[in-house]
Amino acid sequence: MTLLGLTLVIFSACFHVVAHVVLKRSLDRLASVWWVLVWGGLLLLPVLVFDPMPWSWPLAGLVLLSGFFQFAYFYSIARAYHTGDLSVVYPLARGTAPVFLLVWATVLIGERPTLGGIVGVLVIAAGIYLIGLPRRSAWIEPLRSLSRPGPRWAVIAGLFISAYSAVDRVGVRLASPLPYLFFVNWVAIAFLTPMVLRAAGVRALRAEIGYARFNSVIAGMTTPLAYLTVLFVIRAGAPASYVGAIREISVVFGVILGVALFKEPGSFIRVTGGACVAVGVAIIGLFG
Repeated sequence: MTLLGLTLVIFSACFHVVAHVVLKRSLDRLASVWWVLVWGGLLLLPVLVFDPMPWSWPLAGLVLLSGFFQFAYFYSIARAYHTGDLSVVYPLARGTAPVFLLVWATVLIGERPTLGGIVGVLVIAAGIYLIGLPRRSAWIEPLRSLSRPGPRWAVIAGLFISAYSAVDRVGVRLASPLPYLFFVNWVAIAFLTPMVLRAAGVRALRAEIGYARFNSVIAGMTTPLAYLTVLFVIRAGAPASYVGAIREISVVFGVILGVALFKEPGSFIRVTGGACVAVGVAIIGLFG
């Protein structure tokens, strides 16, 4: 991967965690997700004029599939934050995704990661596991935590992250990332809207926008910006499995913000885990 590509993906990771902070602080997680997606969709509206979509049946199928996976991801992450801490849910969701994605990219897309790339992904995964440790003697605790709803939904969210990332690797070969993401975003909204109205209702949507104010707008702007950056790097030729792994440096920001903003427990182990994530990113950048 080029130095420019690596820099852009790390830049994307900085913005990605913003929406998760907004989501964790929201009154209703599903309503908050809905507003974030809608603001992002409105932000991308000019794309229809300046960068039209070259529609084909395969591309339409990919847009629908990616939109469904993104809806499933946002639904899962909203469920995870009902009971889980930001510093636990975010690393679990983001950390399991590159492991799943490495499998999908190799088996389904035909990418052939180098040894350095595989090592980098595994080091990142190890760092995520360390972040989930409550103390040095509780090595099995991250696995036991999967019996709780928050961590379990976080892993499911990671699975869907890897799924839409694999689909999008193919999608951006057929279309420019901007219109592609616009339509994927609105497909996700179409899937999510009936569920939000049934579970929360219009009153909850109004209450959420009144409570969040400009926070949801900011999250709606940074979410597509973060992912668009990733799609452009992938379209330029970077392997999806590497890009997905490097994005996981955002878990370091997630842990820091969870401890600083929400007073969640932090420790030397979590700092070590964050260092592992950074080392894994460096390995991919140098040898991937």
